[in-house]
Amino acid sequence: MLKKGLAVFMVVFVFVFSLPNVEVPFVKLSFLNLKEDLQEAKEEGKYLFIMFHQEGCPFCDKMYRITFQDPKVKEYFTKHFYMVLIDIKGANPVIDFDGKEMTEKEFAHKHRVRATPVFLFVDHEGKQILKMVGYIPPKDWLLIGRYIVEGHYEKESLYKFLRRERKKLKG
Repeated sequence: MLKKGLAVFMVVFVFVFSLPNVEVPFVKLSFLNLKEDLQEAKEEGKYLFIMFHQEGCPFCDKMYRITFQDPKVKEYFTKHFYMVLIDIKGANPVIDFDGKEMTEKEFAHKHRVRATPVFLFVDHEGKQILKMVGYIPPKDWLLIGRYIVEGHYEKESLYKFLRRERKKLKG
């Protein structure tokens, strides 16, 4: 198990640090035990979300280089979130929120992820709050973060929240 964990850590480490001049402080260096990652996030008062990615994905790269580099995004997401990276073609073992083990590829398939990036936000019990697909600009990404952290997902759809908040920003 230690060898598997070390291999997973090295893959995540190499992926995160292979992007030149890109710092994403809310990426959690994970052994892909999502049950443990969720517990740690919960203990620290943070939410956990997964970024499904794949090598050569231009929109994943755009998220790293534009959205995740925005100073407000870095500050807000570092304070409130942990992000775990899952390679949709990966063979590394993942422990799901319910304790079941599968590969990254199987985990992505279970969550119907076929293209990247896909962001899966979960509550403190590991239940899906929100699933977003594609590139998201910094202003919208911050609103999505607020939608989750402030608990709006319990009362209204993301669409209604975004519409109302965008009006406030314009006015």
